[in-house]
Amino acid sequence: MDFAVGPALLAGLVGTVAMTAAMMMGRVMGMTSMDIALITGGMMTGDERRARMLGMIMHFVVMGTVVFGLIYAAVFHWIGSASWLAGLVVGLIHGLLVGVIALPMMGAFHPRMRGSGDGFRLDLPGIMGIGYGKGTPMGLLMGHLIYGLVVALVYAALM
Repeated sequence: MDFAVGPALLAGLVGTVAMTAAMMMGRVMGMTSMDIALITGGMMTGDERRARMLGMIMHFVVMGTVVFGLIYAAVFHWIGSASWLAGLVVGLIHGLLVGVIALPMMGAFHPRMRGSGDGFRLDLPGIMGIGYGKGTPMGLLMGHLIYGLVVALVYAALM
C-alpha cells in the first residue's frame, strides 16, 4: 500500500469527526465529564471560552487531521494494509497509550491541573481518564477504536 498525504489528511479529518461525535454523546449521556477541547485549549489559556475554541482547533486540525491522520496512514503503509481490522488494532493501541501513559502524566505539566495557571481548574484525569467518570475508560477506548476504524476505511477507499 502506498502512502499519500491528501487521503491521510482527509481520513484523519473524517475519523476525528466520528470520534468527536461519539465523545460528545458520552458527555451528553453522563458517561464522562471529559472535555477534550477544554483540556487541550487549557494548556494555552485560562479563559474557558477561548480554551474551548483553541482546543477544538487543536483537536480537529492539528492532532486528529494532521498528526494522527499522517501517523495512521504511515502505519498502514508500513504494515501494508488499511483494513478495518488494522484500523481497530491501531486505534486500540493508540487509546491504550493515551490512557495508560499520556493522561496520567498530564497533571505534571498541565497548568490548569497543577493549579499554577490562571483561570479555571481541571481535575486530574488519572489512568484511562477515570478521574472524569467511571465510563471514561471505556469511552476512551471506544473513541479511539472508532477513529482507527474510520481512518482505515476512508484511507483505503481513497487509495
